[in-house]
Amino acid sequence: MNDSRNNTRRFVFMDRDGVINAERGEYTMTVGQWEWAPGAFEGIKKLTDAGFNIIVITNQACIAKGLQTETGLAELHKFMLDTITRMGGKILRIYHCPHQTPDNCSCRKPKPGMIVQAAEDYDIDVSGTFMIGDSLRDMEAGRRAGTRTILIDSGPGADSSRTQFEPGEFRADNLSDAVDIVLRETQRMKKS
Repeated sequence: MNDSRNNTRRFVFMDRDGVINAERGEYTMTVGQWEWAPGAFEGIKKLTDAGFNIIVITNQACIAKGLQTETGLAELHKFMLDTITRMGGKILRIYHCPHQTPDNCSCRKPKPGMIVQAAEDYDIDVSGTFMIGDSLRDMEAGRRAGTRTILIDSGPGADSSRTQFEPGEFRADNLSDAVDIVLRETQRMKKS
């Protein structure tokens, strides 16, 4: 089935903090606090050039905690999207969870709600997609949704402090390396 909202039927899910912007150990809430993660521009451009639709899946509990507003988050994401577009990349959509863990919502990773919602919105067969993230919580969300997983092994979120979850199927140093895995594995899946 062809979906007029996107050019192709290939999708990649990715986390934001620690994947697109550098993990700071605290919330990134303003443009002044934003720092691009290594390999972010290259990875997003490679995916865009290869015809993938990129969907960002991000927990943003700073909203529930009263540290950030929906408007403030939208402004930060506009900056991110505009800069990525200028650098030759494109992100189709951003899904964010504004809740904290005690809220027990279905969208906060490691629960798969945001990926499931995106799959419904864009008629995505998740079995042929990847979730790229820097935490074991990202890997668990992808696994529960039925995606393949790539753990960016460079930030504090990738450490063993969340040992209740399994690491990703693949490991990468940064987003550009993760995209190389996506492209290689997608070619391999086509051949099988």
